[in-house]
Amino acid sequence: MDLSVNTSSTYATGSSKSALKSRAKKTDNTSNTTKAADTAAVYEKTTTEKKDSANKIYNRDAVVAQLKADQENRAASMQNLVEKLLGKQKGTFDLANSTNLAATFRQAVQFASPEDIAKAQADIAEDGYWGVNKTSDRLVSMAIALAGGDTDKADELKNAITKGFKKATAAWGEKLPQLCQDTYDAAMKKMDDWKNGVTTAKDYADYLS
Repeated sequence: MDLSVNTSSTYATGSSKSALKSRAKKTDNTSNTTKAADTAAVYEKTTTEKKDSANKIYNRDAVVAQLKADQENRAASMQNLVEKLLGKQKGTFDLANSTNLAATFRQAVQFASPEDIAKAQADIAEDGYWGVNKTSDRLVSMAIALAGGDTDKADELKNAITKGFKKATAAWGEKLPQLCQDTYDAAMKKMDDWKNGVTTAKDYADYLS
């Protein structure tokens, strides 16, 4: 139980017991004050319990596996596209472990078809799969799933996201595009909102169910 809830509940109970002991008949004001304190304690407890319930992750391992599989499939599609554009033999380009990716992608773009470019633009649009909102949602959903819905682990997972951002920067070989910085900022904001109870796992139900 939260300290503020515990203190409120204890104070309400103690006040009620004391009033009953000193006089059997309470005035309306005393009765109303005690009832209000009891109601506040119950409300706070109920609110906390609802937040805890809303952050529960069911089938955690399955959710994490699904999120990872989706990420890996998308990465594989991107790798196949780069291999095709650069005329590389399948399996000779390793997107996950390459360095100086910025130069590689600049080279690949020269051979991209109008269809490839249109798809890329759609993917990074505001409502696209790789857009700021959906990408940050997936990052936060993964963090929540790994934490098992435990907001006490929010800072640890924020550090993990930051570490991943730094690794991506190193692999890119130069400053990441603004899209990536905006996505990082959005993910940090969403993690803080989750940590502080502004949002719960239920807000990410599209990814966590």
